[in-house]
Amino acid sequence: MATKLDLKDRKILYQLDINSRQPNSEIAKRVGLSKQVVGFRVARFVEQKLLLKFYTVIDISKLGFSVHKNFVRLQNLDSEKEKEFVNYLKNHPNVVWVASCDGKYDLAFAIWSKNMEHLDAILKEIDKSFGEYISERQITPIIRGEYFIRDYLLEKQKTQTQRKSFFASVGEQIKIDTKDWKILFELGKDARATSVSISNSVGISPDAVADRIRKMERLGLIMQYNIVPNESTFPYLHYKVLVGLRNMSAEKEQVLIQYCKSNTNIVYVVKTLGPWEFEVDIEVESAQKFREIMMDLKTKFKDIIQDYSALNIYQVHKYNFCPSVQI
Repeated sequence: MATKLDLKDRKILYQLDINSRQPNSEIAKRVGLSKQVVGFRVARFVEQKLLLKFYTVIDISKLGFSVHKNFVRLQNLDSEKEKEFVNYLKNHPNVVWVASCDGKYDLAFAIWSKNMEHLDAILKEIDKSFGEYISERQITPIIRGEYFIRDYLLEKQKTQTQRKSFFASVGEQIKIDTKDWKILFELGKDARATSVSISNSVGISPDAVADRIRKMERLGLIMQYNIVPNESTFPYLHYKVLVGLRNMSAEKEQVLIQYCKSNTNIVYVVKTLGPWEFEVDIEVESAQKFREIMMDLKTKFKDIIQDYSALNIYQVHKYNFCPSVQI
């Protein structure tokens, strides 16, 4: 059942989406509430499972990895077997995202790998246990992804704050040690984890933890901290649109991306290789609003949009691009 949000809730969520690691005292200053009220409402978000998690975005290309999305149509399985498949993916160390959806595909998940041989080994491992239940699969490597602030939370307001892109194709690597990996692991579980709590797991002082986090931020390894809504309780619908393009050029691509940046309901854009070129994530208050956005998108870009498929993401099961183990 979806949770009802008042203006104060939306203001706090908006700040958490800009930087979920900022302390309650800073959020309080920005939204005009007391630190205690902010703390109470954030705790309520967690208690009511309004959010799946507070999320740390890392540029995995700097660790020598790339991400490959898998979109699968399932066959010959009941709800228990599907749940078993989902749990298997959730617990797999190389699977960084898992979502159930309605539409052309039933399940989507993302794998990070060091190279194509590594990816092939992971896929074979998955197929060995669940391949008989997959009737169709499309694999799309991520070239680039970009998050946008959830401006729709404040309705007509449009922020000037822009997300940084993170690149999922392997680029220049950064060397980190075991302690950095452990810090990333803790931040992967909870972006709001304090330096004190992280220090207990890593075995170094809180000040040393904070210094290492700042260094990884400066290096662009840690890109940002935002929120991941829980679709079963969050009062907005989540659609992922798989867009096939034609007659593309670098200039037209930039116009399309700028359109996505300017639309308050578009929260994420991914450029991919495969059967489609872009994934566009849209969060809206109703199906009618989604149809309006898609009509506008199709009208403005009728010269380059060849086709599209819309998936309703009704549950994200895992969202963690921070490593669970040093590989």
